Amino acid sequence: MQDQLICSGCKRLLQYRRGSATGVCCPSCNTFTSPSEMSELVCSGCFTMLVYNRGANNIRCPHCSRINSTRSANQIGHLSCGHCRTTLAYPPGASTVGCPTCRCVNPVRDARPQTVLVENPKTLDEKGKLVSNVAVGVTSWKR
Repeated sequence: MQDQLICSGCKRLLQYRRGSATGVCCPSCNTFTSPSEMSELVCSGCFTMLVYNRGANNIRCPHCSRINSTRSANQIGHLSCGHCRTTLAYPPGASTVGCPTCRCVNPVRDARPQTVLVENPKTLDEKGKLVSNVAVGVTSWKR
């Protein structure tokens, strides 16, 4: 299987065999780029998987021209299509993901637990001292 990354020098798309390289030397500009310098996110306009250099704040989708912020990129979920096994990515809160390959609609079953801390306004106790009201709970990522 092949992976892709973008050259950190000339921004050219490079392909390499998955698991065989710690990085790729660009044949055009001779810049060495490591896969650890790359990240991916799903375009919020057309849901295309986008690959970008980790240092970027925003990236423009080449398909729909939407500007995507990279701040929430680490929240992307992944699942395998139940029909054709294509890896699909989805944004937080998605309940279903449509596969562009086979058109199958896949339910999202991601329920990663998340600790929630709620701090309510302070109140006075029976002696007149301020008391903190804090509640801790666990919830799933999906709402």
